[in-house]
Amino acid sequence: MKFRCERDVLADAVGSAGRATSGRSGALPVLAGLRLRLDGDHLEVTGSDLDLTVTAEIEVAGTTDGVAVIPARLLADIVRALEPGAVNVSVEADQATITGGRSEFSVNVIPPEEYPQVAEPTADSVTLSAEALADGLRQVVPAASNDDNRLILTGVQLAAEGDGLRLVATDSYRLAVRDLAGESVLEEGQSVLVPSRALAEVIRSLGDASEVTLVLGAQDATFRIGGVRVTTRLISG
Repeated sequence: MKFRCERDVLADAVGSAGRATSGRSGALPVLAGLRLRLDGDHLEVTGSDLDLTVTAEIEVAGTTDGVAVIPARLLADIVRALEPGAVNVSVEADQATITGGRSEFSVNVIPPEEYPQVAEPTADSVTLSAEALADGLRQVVPAASNDDNRLILTGVQLAAEGDGLRLVATDSYRLAVRDLAGESVLEEGQSVLVPSRALAEVIRSLGDASEVTLVLGAQDATFRIGGVRVTTRLISG
């Protein structure tokens, strides 16, 4: 694999995907890495802990297609250390070489076949106003619990409300509710519970986007914002 791109563009992609990588003890070692997949001039950078997966898509000057898994923290540190401007990344055998300006770094890569494939929901998609969703999430996400021992309270409920969408979160001490009028996503009486951690990442990714595409599956949900995809397992209950 070999490509060239701007440092800041790569840094943004690595930063977005890197927040989903696993730092938990006992997790698969490969989940501490970022999966880079180059197809032509299209690069996908993916990070995952199996519950949350973030993929950032960027355009690069590709030379040789390929797939590589590079330790996430090390890659982020290297990219930040490079001078602004063009960055060259090449992967041969079990080593990646990253150069920019007068700096060159070599990193051992992880066998890409060890990286788990995370399937995205295949249900129909709906398009939401990014501004309305961002306002709603910023109101309700802080009310969700951070206590993993009360897993159901760490989520935000998305429920059908008339022809719109209701967002609800509580940590049992406080309750936040926000209705998004006309944002029809679910059928009447239907609701899902989305981890607040995933929605916090959605908020970070919204930026100045105008639209968000949401795909709800039986067990997963995917939010597509520009070149970023956030896929999360839903909470049962």
